[in-house]
Amino acid sequence: MSYQSNTLVIFYLSNKNSIVGNMTQETLPIQIIADQTFSSALNPLLNKLEMWINFQALKANWYGDDACMLSFHFTLVRALADDLSFISNEKNAEINKEDWIIDNHVAYCYQQNNLTTSAYIAVTDLIKTKINIEYEIKKRLIQVTNAIAKKHALTPLG
Repeated sequence: MSYQSNTLVIFYLSNKNSIVGNMTQETLPIQIIADQTFSSALNPLLNKLEMWINFQALKANWYGDDACMLSFHFTLVRALADDLSFISNEKNAEINKEDWIIDNHVAYCYQQNNLTTSAYIAVTDLIKTKINIEYEIKKRLIQVTNAIAKKHALTPLG
């Protein structure tokens, strides 16, 4: 995220009395990265998507209750079939393969104890078609976030 974009997010979030303090990109509730097989040229798109999805959640008032502060850690991968090892490599050892939901080019695991979702979005099919890649990634982000939001009766993102 550029300094200007980061400052805009901080200003907007602080003024909404939702998430305050010295906010950096690392502390945004919804984070998006790409695995190491992608070029760093993808970073501007990742930053744009990250800012967009956090604004969507803010507009839907997801951050109004400190006791229910959901966080999401998205990673773009080429294909889920090529990356099944991510399940066993998760930081939290108590997560097992049965905890993961794999559906429609996304895989995610929600940890109720800390309100955190780890998610992987496959994009090879999008890269091949080269049609509406950003829009299709947004749909996949929303697919995961709304599945978790439903568990907490939060307004779905659109």
